[in-house]
Amino acid sequence: MASLTPLLANFGANELQLLSSYGDSRAYEPDEVLIREGEENEHLCLILRGQIEVLHEVDGVDKRVALLEGGDSLGEVSIFDPGPASATVRAVTHAEVWLISKDSLESLHAANPKVAYRLLSRITTCLSKRLRQMNDRVVDLVNR
Repeated sequence: MASLTPLLANFGANELQLLSSYGDSRAYEPDEVLIREGEENEHLCLILRGQIEVLHEVDGVDKRVALLEGGDSLGEVSIFDPGPASATVRAVTHAEVWLISKDSLESLHAANPKVAYRLLSRITTCLSKRLRQMNDRVVDLVNR
Protein backbone atom coordinates (compact mmCIF):
# COMPACT_ATOMS: atom_id res chain seq x y z
CA MET A 1 0.00 0.00 0.00
CA ALA A 2 1.61 3.22 -1.14
CA SER A 3 1.83 6.07 1.34
CA LEU A 4 -0.08 8.51 -0.85
CA THR A 5 -2.38 9.88 1.82
CA PRO A 6 -1.56 12.40 4.53
CA LEU A 7 -3.08 9.92 6.99
CA LEU A 8 -0.18 7.58 6.27
CA ALA A 9 2.60 10.16 5.96
CA ASN A 10 5.73 9.13 7.85
CA PHE A 11 4.64 5.53 8.30
CA GLY A 12 7.52 3.17 7.56
CA ALA A 13 7.38 0.32 5.06
CA ASN A 14 6.88 -2.27 7.83
CA GLU A 15 4.04 -0.23 9.34
CA LEU A 16 2.37 0.16 5.94
CA GLN A 17 2.67 -3.59 5.39
CA LEU A 18 1.08 -4.19 8.78
CA LEU A 19 -1.76 -1.75 8.03
CA SER A 20 -2.41 -3.34 4.65
CA SER A 21 -2.92 -6.72 6.31
CA TYR A 22 -5.80 -5.31 8.39
CA GLY A 23 -7.56 -3.56 5.53
CA ASP A 24 -8.82 -4.53 2.13
CA SER A 25 -7.69 -3.04 -1.19
CA ARG A 26 -10.47 -2.93 -3.79
CA ALA A 27 -10.65 -1.81 -7.38
CA TYR A 28 -13.66 0.10 -8.70
CA GLU A 29 -14.80 0.76 -12.24
CA PRO A 30 -16.12 4.17 -13.35
CA ASP A 31 -19.68 4.78 -12.03
CA GLU A 32 -19.38 1.94 -9.52
CA VAL A 33 -20.81 2.88 -6.11
CA LEU A 34 -18.57 2.37 -3.07
CA ILE A 35 -21.02 3.70 -0.50
CA ARG A 36 -24.71 4.45 -0.92
CA GLU A 37 -26.35 7.33 0.96
CA GLY A 38 -28.50 6.04 3.82
CA GLU A 39 -26.89 2.60 3.93
CA GLU A 40 -24.73 1.49 6.84
CA ASN A 41 -21.04 2.32 6.59
CA GLU A 42 -18.27 1.38 9.00
CA HIS A 43 -15.20 1.87 6.81
CA LEU A 44 -12.45 4.40 6.54
CA CYS A 45 -11.46 4.67 2.87
CA LEU A 46 -8.09 5.78 1.56
CA ILE A 47 -8.02 6.52 -2.14
CA LEU A 48 -4.85 5.03 -3.58
CA ARG A 49 -5.51 5.76 -7.27
CA GLY A 50 -8.19 7.36 -9.40
CA GLN A 51 -10.99 9.80 -8.71
CA ILE A 52 -14.01 9.37 -6.47
CA GLU A 53 -16.99 11.72 -6.22
CA VAL A 54 -19.13 12.33 -3.17
CA LEU A 55 -22.79 12.93 -3.99
CA HIS A 56 -25.72 14.08 -1.87
CA GLU A 57 -29.30 13.74 -3.06
CA VAL A 58 -31.28 16.99 -3.11
CA ASP A 59 -34.87 16.88 -4.40
CA GLY A 60 -34.19 13.58 -6.16
CA VAL A 61 -31.06 14.83 -7.92
CA ASP A 62 -27.50 13.83 -6.97
CA LYS A 63 -25.38 16.93 -6.32
CA ARG A 64 -21.61 16.63 -6.22
CA VAL A 65 -20.27 17.62 -2.84
CA ALA A 66 -16.63 16.74 -3.45
CA LEU A 67 -14.23 15.24 -5.95
CA LEU A 68 -11.50 13.20 -4.27
CA GLU A 69 -8.38 11.60 -5.73
CA GLY A 70 -5.34 9.56 -4.80
CA GLY A 71 -4.14 10.61 -1.37
CA ASP A 72 -7.56 11.69 -0.10
CA SER A 73 -9.60 9.88 2.51
CA LEU A 74 -13.24 9.62 3.48
CA GLY A 75 -15.39 7.84 6.02
CA GLU A 76 -13.28 8.90 9.00
CA VAL A 77 -16.38 9.46 11.12
CA SER A 78 -17.55 5.91 10.37
CA ILE A 79 -14.56 4.49 12.26
CA PHE A 80 -15.84 6.13 15.44
CA ASP A 81 -19.58 6.13 14.79
CA PRO A 82 -20.68 3.54 12.22
CA GLY A 83 -24.09 4.33 10.81
CA PRO A 84 -25.98 5.43 7.73
CA ALA A 85 -23.81 7.15 5.15
CA SER A 86 -24.56 10.85 4.67
CA ALA A 87 -23.66 10.70 0.97
CA THR A 88 -23.18 8.37 -1.96
CA VAL A 89 -19.58 7.75 -3.00
CA ARG A 90 -18.96 6.70 -6.60
CA ALA A 91 -15.88 6.09 -8.75
CA VAL A 92 -15.39 8.65 -11.51
CA THR A 93 -12.42 6.84 -13.04
CA HIS A 94 -10.86 3.44 -12.44
CA ALA A 95 -9.98 3.66 -8.78
CA GLU A 96 -8.20 1.66 -6.11
CA VAL A 97 -9.32 2.19 -2.53
CA TRP A 98 -8.04 0.75 0.73
CA LEU A 99 -10.75 0.17 3.33
CA ILE A 100 -10.48 -0.63 7.01
CA SER A 101 -13.45 -1.32 9.26
CA LYS A 102 -13.87 -0.39 12.90
CA ASP A 103 -13.51 -4.09 13.85
CA SER A 104 -10.28 -4.42 11.85
CA LEU A 105 -8.93 -1.27 13.45
CA GLU A 106 -9.69 -2.73 16.88
CA SER A 107 -7.84 -5.93 15.88
CA LEU A 108 -4.90 -3.81 14.74
CA HIS A 109 -4.95 -2.04 18.10
CA ALA A 110 -4.79 -5.37 19.95
CA ALA A 111 -1.87 -6.53 17.77
CA ASN A 112 0.10 -3.27 17.56
CA PRO A 113 -1.19 -0.42 19.73
CA LYS A 114 1.55 1.97 18.58
CA VAL A 115 0.63 1.77 14.87
CA ALA A 116 -3.10 1.89 15.66
CA TYR A 117 -2.58 4.95 17.86
CA ARG A 118 -0.61 6.73 15.13
CA LEU A 119 -3.35 6.03 12.59
CA LEU A 120 -6.09 7.17 14.99
CA SER A 121 -4.11 10.28 15.82
CA ARG A 122 -3.87 11.11 12.10
CA ILE A 123 -7.62 10.51 11.65
CA THR A 124 -8.50 12.82 14.54
CA THR A 125 -6.19 15.50 13.15
CA CYS A 126 -7.90 15.22 9.76
CA LEU A 127 -11.35 15.45 11.37
CA SER A 128 -10.26 18.41 13.50
CA LYS A 129 -9.06 20.30 10.41
CA ARG A 130 -12.34 19.60 8.62
CA LEU A 131 -14.33 20.75 11.65
CA ARG A 132 -12.27 23.94 11.88
CA GLN A 133 -12.88 24.64 8.17
CA MET A 134 -16.60 24.02 8.60
CA ASN A 135 -16.69 26.34 11.62
CA ASP A 136 -15.00 29.04 9.53
CA ARG A 137 -17.62 28.59 6.80
CA VAL A 138 -20.47 28.89 9.31
CA VAL A 139 -18.96 32.08 10.75
CA ASP A 140 -18.60 33.48 7.21
CA LEU A 141 -22.26 32.68 6.47
CA VAL A 142 -23.46 34.25 9.71
CA ASN A 143 -21.44 37.42 9.06
CA ARG A 144 -22.80 37.99 5.55
